[in-house]
Amino acid sequence: MKKLYFIAIFCSSLISMAQKNTSDSLIYTTTDVWPTYPQGYQALYSFICSNINVPVSEIPAEKNRNTVFIKFVVEKDGSTSNYEIMKGINTTCDAEAMRVIKLMSNWNPGGTHKFNKFQPLRIYMTIPIKFLKKSSDCEASYNQMFTKK
Repeated sequence: MKKLYFIAIFCSSLISMAQKNTSDSLIYTTTDVWPTYPQGYQALYSFICSNINVPVSEIPAEKNRNTVFIKFVVEKDGSTSNYEIMKGINTTCDAEAMRVIKLMSNWNPGGTHKFNKFQPLRIYMTIPIKFLKKSSDCEASYNQMFTKK
């Protein structure tokens, strides 16, 4: 009987721990409604292109090696946090990409519709930051991403 009582208490403590983990600390990787940049992705990449400032000598010549991928969290209030470089190029480009991402304005939060009511969630996003030898090619390269089918 004591074993059964102990098992019941142990199981109930696991259930309460699991309920605590479903709080505001969860960060989602999929959702019904994705976060969006206020003026859209064109504005986001225009912002990135206009703020990137790296010596041309630091940018790799190969086009398939010129992109830094940064993962971050869009919080429930639209602010961003938890920045992490997922794939880098070199120290200079990685630092510049991180600097520019931290300059972004708040996003429109993403979330889910639960019982016909929008519930904002903390959501991971990953953004590619391209480094090109000619700054005039920057926005064109992002536009190409959106028009490919």
